[in-house]
Amino acid sequence: MQFLSCRRLLLMLPPFLILSLVVKSLASRNIVPSMGTPDSHLESLSGIVEGPLAGWNAVFYLDPSLEANVWEYVRGLLVGRNTSHVLVDLGSDGALWSEEQPLELLRGAFMVHVVVFQNDPTPFFEAVSLQWNPKYLLFFSVSNESKSNLLLEDTFKGIERLLLVERTYLASSTSKLIPGMFTSFPFEERKIKSVGSWSNTKFVSREDLFVDRFESFRGYEFQLGTWLDDYPYLYQSKTKPEGYGDGLEVEMLDAMANVLDYKYNLTKESPDMMWGAFENGSWNGMLGMVHRKEKNFTVNYFVITGERIDAFDATVSYWMEGFGMSLMSPPPLPKWRGAYYPFTSSVWLSLGVTFVIVLIIMSIQDILQPEPFLRDVGSTWPYLLRAMFNNSIPRLPKAQWQRLFVGSWWVYCFIVTIAYTANLIAFLTIPVFPARIQTVQQLAESDYRVFMFDYGEFVPGALKTSKDPYYRALGDKMDLFQNYNNSVFPMLDGTYAYIESFSYNRILVYVEYEVENSYMLREQLYPGHLCWYFQKNTAWKYKFDRGIRRLVESGLIAHWIKVKTEDFLGRDFDRKQKLRAKESENQALSLEHLQGVFFILAVSWAAGVLVFAGEVLRHRLDLD
Repeated sequence: MQFLSCRRLLLMLPPFLILSLVVKSLASRNIVPSMGTPDSHLESLSGIVEGPLAGWNAVFYLDPSLEANVWEYVRGLLVGRNTSHVLVDLGSDGALWSEEQPLELLRGAFMVHVVVFQNDPTPFFEAVSLQWNPKYLLFFSVSNESKSNLLLEDTFKGIERLLLVERTYLASSTSKLIPGMFTSFPFEERKIKSVGSWSNTKFVSREDLFVDRFESFRGYEFQLGTWLDDYPYLYQSKTKPEGYGDGLEVEMLDAMANVLDYKYNLTKESPDMMWGAFENGSWNGMLGMVHRKEKNFTVNYFVITGERIDAFDATVSYWMEGFGMSLMSPPPLPKWRGAYYPFTSSVWLSLGVTFVIVLIIMSIQDILQPEPFLRDVGSTWPYLLRAMFNNSIPRLPKAQWQRLFVGSWWVYCFIVTIAYTANLIAFLTIPVFPARIQTVQQLAESDYRVFMFDYGEFVPGALKTSKDPYYRALGDKMDLFQNYNNSVFPMLDGTYAYIESFSYNRILVYVEYEVENSYMLREQLYPGHLCWYFQKNTAWKYKFDRGIRRLVESGLIAHWIKVKTEDFLGRDFDRKQKLRAKESENQALSLEHLQGVFFILAVSWAAGVLVFAGEVLRHRLDLD
């Protein structure tokens, strides 16, 4: 058998394929494989490895103080395995070893970890990194002394499936040894319980061998690091005393508590009034309470991020949401400007250019005729302008080709005036609003600044260091407010966009501050999957994972979010908002709506006065 270092072999093989390895300290033992004459206790190890664990990849930790016959037996047992396995010397440096291993080997459910030992193996595992957290861990003791206290060590409390096999005696005979099997149930006062004695007929599969240690939480009261100001996820109950929560998270906790048999205690707010971020080398806020092991887990609005995954255990996602941006709806444009709203600026420019070109052509035609029709430009432009105002033409040119030109100009003006008149009615009666900002790019390129209450979320730092130019632009013009009560008021001035988690943002602005003329951008910042965060290597987190999956698949999460949101905004909030907007459009005409008409009248009178002044001046010049 050829021995290679774990790192070198892993580089040679495809991912997730780990062949037989032996660390160098074990390779130095020149032992010829020989099964020898094992006792019944060692035979139980063979039965376990070749029975329930057959076909599973494994990591074998071997105690250097094992007797020679045990070494020979284990070596011979492993030579015959046709699955991948790794050998580790318990006498080596656990920290150094764990740092060199891939994450797939250190944690997860695809490998079984087996510890064969004579002396206490705890020092090795106390030194390994936090990334070491196998799902299945089997202790096989060859000592004549009981090692059951291993099952209660804090070092192994994060193991989901834990089993100890050691020598025991039959109650009826103090001389007959049997392989006793034990585990601990942490929520039953951390008691050690016997699973039975080894039998290849009783323990057929891996799940038979490793019993569920967390079938029930036995009424345990979990301490949660929370903040009761997180609409619609978690907030102070309207009907219960202070400290009792309501919202989506409470519905989820209560639903799973009925099945898993646990209680929970919420925290009104974090001591430092921060949400949860890694700053100055430590975690603050609710995540800080969990990381310092003051609380079991937190259930507030937290998205899954790589930095948090490294320090905590995250559940499966139960919802997806990002950070919303609220802005004040821009006020309608002045109604007197409704006179030119029917056409865009480019259309007005085109009309002006066209009129000038037609005026020049008509003037040239007059010059080329033996007997001019309109004589000069001063008479030509009012003649052409009559058609633009849908007035009749008093007389037609005599020349046939000039009549065709004037006729085509009249048809052109007829189409333009009909289109203008049709649109003018709508623009004089319906408020006209400037285009709203709807995307991050538009917000980044606008004159708006953005602001956020500084409660320790990752968003401000992420925006400032983002590789996306528009996100980074928002970070450069972001202001952080230390006073929560003043954090929304800058938005009311119409110069800022308010950033907060999407659902909370909508409820806060509409309910707490009663701002009805605001809107939220369709695009959200950092949309991500929401989860709960537990202490690193929490053995029983999988129970909550299963419960959350069932709630998501049954549609209860979506239903509860809808119900809790409607508790604040009312039923069919979005539809009613659109309906109110339409109702505001249908209203009787008032003098305010006729501002555009009077504007046109004023412009016409002004033009008439100018023309009259010009004619008077011209008449006096002719007399002179």
